Amino acid sequence: MMFRLFFLIFFLPLSLPLSAQFQVGHTSITFTDPSRNDRPIPTEIYYPAEVAGDEVPLAAGQFPVIQFGHGFVMVWSAYQHFWETYAAQGYILCFPKTEGTFSPNHTNFAKDLAFLCSAMEAEKANPTSLFFEHIQSRYCVMGHSMGGGCTILAQQYNPDLITCVATFAAANTNPSAIAVAPAVSVPSLTFAGSYDCIAPPAQQAALIFQALDTTACKIYLNIDGASHCQFADANTNCNLGEVFSGCSTPPISATAQQGLVNNILLPWLHTYLKEAPGFLSPLLDTLAAENGFSAINHCQNSTGIVDIADSRLEFYVLENPVTKAELSIQFKDPELSSPLDFLIYDAFGQLVLQVSRQATAADLQCSIPVTALRTGTYFMVAISRDGQKGVQKFVKL
Repeated sequence: MMFRLFFLIFFLPLSLPLSAQFQVGHTSITFTDPSRNDRPIPTEIYYPAEVAGDEVPLAAGQFPVIQFGHGFVMVWSAYQHFWETYAAQGYILCFPKTEGTFSPNHTNFAKDLAFLCSAMEAEKANPTSLFFEHIQSRYCVMGHSMGGGCTILAQQYNPDLITCVATFAAANTNPSAIAVAPAVSVPSLTFAGSYDCIAPPAQQAALIFQALDTTACKIYLNIDGASHCQFADANTNCNLGEVFSGCSTPPISATAQQGLVNNILLPWLHTYLKEAPGFLSPLLDTLAAENGFSAINHCQNSTGIVDIADSRLEFYVLENPVTKAELSIQFKDPELSSPLDFLIYDAFGQLVLQVSRQATAADLQCSIPVTALRTGTYFMVAISRDGQKGVQKFVKL
């Protein structure tokens, strides 16, 4: 874990583009939870694909999974901007359609969100599934309003699989998410809106955030002028709630509000769910700027860089950008422990190549074939047999 955190902070000046990498595929699956009398959980799933459409194959690779809980009397389709944004960035998103009535059972909804992590693990191992061998076993539960409160409840029901949680205008639940929050010890990201009259942050999201485990990495964002409903797409039930509560004309647009969320949520997911290199620094820089929001950040001291700085493996890529069929590497340590393992990640955190090589004693060099890599930015991790680790960025032309 210490190395992973060093890997993220190593590129402090780096800011990577967040353009879409994939098309968006879609399928519908009704899962069954045998522990609750075969409770059916109809779920809409969106995923990275080479070609957009229903039931199309997933793109090559493995992808982490997000379970998303809807708001009170809201529907999954009110969160279209989430699946369009995050499936295109290399995430699988699952939207359970349960507990959409005027008398929802919050415990059941939380258990649905938690169970979907195990259900998707089963899909990963099922040769007949669309998701066979396409799932990276890392799961984030997220939710809006009621779904946000249920997100906090969900972590206790599947702590081994749930890697992180994120909430948007979270509302307290029954049982209380505030009471359960101290047991949530995974990284968390809490979004609130200063113009939220449905679930005022001071009585809802802020209290949940304050109660979260103080030893865990947690971030709270209160967006200036953001409303409750604009965390979702326009929908009748939520909009009517804002009309009746007197907050029907937010100071900022839905586009502006969702854009600011994406500026923070994307690098946060890349860092804590996908464990992709290079995104921690821009995330911390954005939080420090507090442009359009106020922030409470309990993550800035979690890098551990001082503890492992002396164990860094020093090497560099010769002729970078790389234009040849092979990438050449030069090491600096004449006492280098070889052979070495090399892991190459693309700019979106996908592991695209893993090889072992022996550095020649004469010149401390080795070469790696890169003809299979597309044009773009990559990160190479080198790990020696005695545990030394290092990372370098290179560009493939």
